[in-house]
Amino acid sequence: MEQRRNLILTGTETFSKGGLDNVALENGSIVLDGAAGRHMPFGCYTTPEFALPPFCNLNVSWNADTPDKTVIEAQCRVLAGGAWTGWMSFGKWSPAYPRKSPGGSAAGQDKMVFCSGDTITVAVPGGGSAVQLRMNLYSDDEKCTPAVRLLAVAARPLAWEKLDGSPVNRTLFLPEYSMHQHDYTFGQSMDLPLVLAGMMNRYGEDVLPEELAYGMSDGATALCRNAAYAAAMAGSCGFRCWQAWADVSDLRAEVRAGYSAAVELENRAGREISTRWMGLHGFCHETSPAADAALLPDPAAAPGEGALRLPLTEFRRLFTGRALLLRPRIRGTQRIWPRRTGCSLKPGAAPGEYLFERRGELWPLPENFGGWLAAAPHDGVAHATTAARTFLRLQGSAAGGICLPPEYITPGARYSIYAVDETGSLRVAELRLPGTPPAPPAAEEPANRKP
Repeated sequence: MEQRRNLILTGTETFSKGGLDNVALENGSIVLDGAAGRHMPFGCYTTPEFALPPFCNLNVSWNADTPDKTVIEAQCRVLAGGAWTGWMSFGKWSPAYPRKSPGGSAAGQDKMVFCSGDTITVAVPGGGSAVQLRMNLYSDDEKCTPAVRLLAVAARPLAWEKLDGSPVNRTLFLPEYSMHQHDYTFGQSMDLPLVLAGMMNRYGEDVLPEELAYGMSDGATALCRNAAYAAAMAGSCGFRCWQAWADVSDLRAEVRAGYSAAVELENRAGREISTRWMGLHGFCHETSPAADAALLPDPAAAPGEGALRLPLTEFRRLFTGRALLLRPRIRGTQRIWPRRTGCSLKPGAAPGEYLFERRGELWPLPENFGGWLAAAPHDGVAHATTAARTFLRLQGSAAGGICLPPEYITPGARYSIYAVDETGSLRVAELRLPGTPPAPPAAEEPANRKP
C-alpha cells in the first residue's frame, strides 16, 4: 500500500517518536501513565507532523482496548493554505460509551476545513498538505486504562492517478450474510456490519453482525456507516483494522496476499447518488481483459443469491476508493469484545413469556431496552457460523423478558434466544418447549415395489 497515501502507526518504536503527556508505552500500546497499579485519569499522545501529497479528504482510524469506565478520543489537525487548523474530534470512543460523531465541526481557513462523521473535508484551494493526530485517553477508574494499539491516516489525493496493477485470478472464502435475515433497525446501513462480520468470521471468529452494529452505531445519525467506528469495533475484538483510500492495484494486492476487503460503491438511480458497502473476496482474470471481474457478496441480496460478479470496468466506475482493510488477530492479543453472557430462561406470567435468569436470579432486560431480540430455531443444520442461522425477531415483555409469538410455540421446539443491547453486549440462552415434537412423516413406499 502506498505509504504516502495511507499511513499506519503501530508498535513501540513508531509510537516513541510522538509526544507523551501522562501516557506511557507498554507492550506496544499507548496507555495512561501510573505507578503501583494506579493510573492517571487523563493522558494525551501526539504524533509527529506527517507531510502528505495534496489531499481533499482525510480519514483516521484507531484500534484500542477500552475497559469499563475508560474511553479514548481521536483528534486531528490539518495543514491547509499554509496554516494549521484547530484540533477536530471524531468523538469519544468505546463500545460501552454512547458514541456520537461531530456533526460538521469546522476549523481554520474560514471554515473551509471541516469534520463530518468519519471524514475530514478540505475545501481550501490546493487541499491539505500535512496532518497531525492526537489521542486523548480517559479513565474513571484508577485501576483501569485504555490501550491504543494502532493509529492510521488515509488521505484522498487531489490528483490521484489510479492504477490497475497486475491481474490476479483468485477467489477467497468469505462468509456471506444477508440483511434480509438480520436486524432491520439500521436499514441499509446494516451492510457494513454484515460485511465486517464476514471478514472477521473467515478467520474462525463467530461474531454476530448485530454485536458489531450496536457496538459501532453512531448516535449522531443512528446508523452504522461510520467506518472509523467500524475499524475501532474490529480493533476491540482484537483484529487490526483501518480505513484506506485504495485503487484496483491496491485491492488486487490485498487479494493476492489472501486478504478480503470491505469496499464502498456508489448507487446511482437517476440523479440520486448513494453509497453502499460490499465485501470483496476475489478477482476473475480471463483471457480477454474485458472479461475481468470483481467478486462481491452483496449484503442487500436475498439469501443464496451468491456473489455479484461485477465487470472490472463497472467496478472502477462505481468504486469510490474507500476501503476497510483487516488483518487476523495476533495470537495472545488481549481483547475485551465480544462481550457475551450465558443465561437461562424461565416461564413468565403471560402465555409465551420467558424471563432471563443468571446464576439462579432473575436478570430482566432494562426498562428502556433498545437492542435486538431474536430466536434462532434448531433446524438440524450444522451452520458454519451463528450468523448464518435463521433469526426470528422477538418483542420484549413488560417484565424484562421475551415474548414468543403463538406461531413459534410448538411441542418440543428448540430455540437459541439472543439479546444484544445498545453496546453490542450479548446475552444468550437455550429454550426447549415442553412436549414431544411431532414425528417426521414416514417415507412412502414406491407403488411398483414387488412383495
